[in-house]
Amino acid sequence: MFQIAHFIPYLGTAMGGPVQSMAAYTDLVSSLGFSVEVYSASQPSDGPSVRLNPSVQSITAPVTGWGSFRRSPGLWSQAQAADFKLTHSHCLWTDVNRLAAEMSRQRHLPHLLAPCGMLAPGALRHRWWKKFPVRLWFQNQALREAQCLHAKSEKEYEDIRRLGLTNPVAIIPNPIQLPLPSVPTDAEKFRRAFNLPPEKNILLYLGRLNPVKGLPRLIQAWAAVPEFHSRWSLVVAGPDERDCRRELEATIRQTNCAESIRFTGELDHTQKWHALAAAKLFVMPSDFENFGSAIVEALHAGLPVITTTGTPWKELPAANAGWWIEPEVPALTATLREAFQLPEDKILLMNQNARQFAARFRPEQAAADLADVYRWLLDKAARPHCVLIN
Repeated sequence: MFQIAHFIPYLGTAMGGPVQSMAAYTDLVSSLGFSVEVYSASQPSDGPSVRLNPSVQSITAPVTGWGSFRRSPGLWSQAQAADFKLTHSHCLWTDVNRLAAEMSRQRHLPHLLAPCGMLAPGALRHRWWKKFPVRLWFQNQALREAQCLHAKSEKEYEDIRRLGLTNPVAIIPNPIQLPLPSVPTDAEKFRRAFNLPPEKNILLYLGRLNPVKGLPRLIQAWAAVPEFHSRWSLVVAGPDERDCRRELEATIRQTNCAESIRFTGELDHTQKWHALAAAKLFVMPSDFENFGSAIVEALHAGLPVITTTGTPWKELPAANAGWWIEPEVPALTATLREAFQLPEDKILLMNQNARQFAARFRPEQAAADLADVYRWLLDKAARPHCVLIN
């Protein structure tokens, strides 16, 4: 089977959703018979490496200076010496992404490029002064030249077209790695591990601790509903980025609600599902998301979800599986009040609706669609239904 090279700036679990989704994609397509390699650069702050399927070859080299740009001459050397037939790159703005584009251009290889939400308007504004010279240097050209772009949602597809990019776009959601049946979830174990009272309900946030995730507004909204703190705990789970936790804790001290909030740090795959089993509601108050794998994981666990119009989940209210609100403190405060006062029968109905809604995101469908896109790009099959050309 054809050799597929995935390029991603990092493999550390602390680096968020793109790493986990890439690992899931490679796991799935390798099980379909594709030969898969993953190229990445590494530095100590990335955290432990994500688990890859044993059949997937991982090629990594250390970052040499240039900070977040991920310059790694060693990785360039290894990629230039390898033989692959198609590149699938993830994320933007780094030298690893420049390497993927350069390899594709030099060797006339098909390039499937996944922006991973980094073309959303809010994402482009975030640290724009770093991105602007990179866009002029290579990123705009790489985006235009890619034979196909990989969007994770309709919203990301719209972001791509808004920028005037006319490439074919494959819309394939992130596959979700569900817990193994042999490893049952344990809500009580999670509560004991983080000293969470058994009589209190849990509102769970699960993701990177980064300002673009809307955590400052979550803390402000939580502080505005003190009447519920005796019955609810807010649990904030995920790896810290750019000292965000310290800033959040400073805000919490000012609001006098520290006793009702727990930070867990980064959770591994098993701990994550324990946390979801223990929670009663899930919140993702992000400024922007191209998909939001944690939202699908929460829905699979039967949790009603509170999220914002910056995410592609506008169907949640119609499905009676959650709330889709403006990314503002008053809207989040009002929604928390509403959710915390729902009668138990309505919560149970939302639990069922959440699981039914999540059932549409089947890993095997993502695998089949991605394999079809690979075959199409390699001129071995017709254009698949998931690829849009206008």
